[in-house]
Amino acid sequence: MSALQQTIQPGWNIVGQEHAIDLLRRTLAVQQVRHAYLFTGPDHIGKALLAHRFAQTLLCTGGPDPHVAPEAPCNACLSCRKVLHGNHPDLHIIAKPPDKQFIVIEQIRSLQSDSARKTMEGRRNVFIIQGAHEMNLQAANCLLKTLEEPEPDVVLLLTAPDPGQLLPTILSRVQQISLHLLTAAQIKAALEKTWSVDTGEAALIAALAAGRVGWAVQAVEDEDLLIERRTQLETLATLPGAGNVQRFEIAQRLSADPEKTRAILELWLLWWRDMVLVAHQCLDLTVNVDMRHMLEQQAAIVGMRECERMVHAVLDTMEALDQNVNTRAALEVLMLDVPKIKM
Repeated sequence: MSALQQTIQPGWNIVGQEHAIDLLRRTLAVQQVRHAYLFTGPDHIGKALLAHRFAQTLLCTGGPDPHVAPEAPCNACLSCRKVLHGNHPDLHIIAKPPDKQFIVIEQIRSLQSDSARKTMEGRRNVFIIQGAHEMNLQAANCLLKTLEEPEPDVVLLLTAPDPGQLLPTILSRVQQISLHLLTAAQIKAALEKTWSVDTGEAALIAALAAGRVGWAVQAVEDEDLLIERRTQLETLATLPGAGNVQRFEIAQRLSADPEKTRAILELWLLWWRDMVLVAHQCLDLTVNVDMRHMLEQQAAIVGMRECERMVHAVLDTMEALDQNVNTRAALEVLMLDVPKIKM
């Protein structure tokens, strides 16, 4: 069962992010909904889920007045059920096509065409642009026209990891809502209560999630995710003792799936961050709690400076990929950056 399908009780049903939900509630209470919002925060933190919940609330007809949006979705009316099942005619989702590098201008022109039409069932036309930072320049400039002259019944909901990845002219025309990482205790409690995960497993997944509740839910729903994580970290642990040929073979293998590369690099970033913490005698702050013995061994061999250098090297690689540098070339450079030691 997906996170969107999990909700059956009235309300927002989102773990944490009370500050963001309270802001949206106040907006709805006084019926002063703006024409555009931007939800920002790290991956797997719930940006898309909150955007969907807000869209659902804007279209909900189960409140005291069916002509006015309530302060929370009822999750029971026909409109709410259609949103939850992804077939509400007045909710439009725009995302990067799987066969393209960007959200392209044709998609934004389609948005403009749809926004000019009357609503089919609801009181508003709601558009969610998932990963708005993935718009190319032509698409972003095209969106500006809609933001500058919005239709009265149109609401645009954008998501992006960081506002700095969008044009300043777009940022000036949206209300920004920042989402935050959750504590391990918050995630653990949610896994136990909502997903009926036993205490031990919930504690491990909550620690590994590093504040990302979406990742934790994925780990519960897909057992292969934890297996894949361990496999990738074990590969990473062998790199310091590997020669260049083996390193380039790993780079070639990882680059075969560019969509997956980002997630692997995020995993590696957490590993090297943990290595830095271990080198500073802060073992209790590490994320990879089930592999602390290996972290201690490697941190002792690699050393604090090299661990810190690798954190920056992984960040540089992620930035390079965001700028559309060749994936394999970027990974090969990273492979050469990994310190060489005798294992």
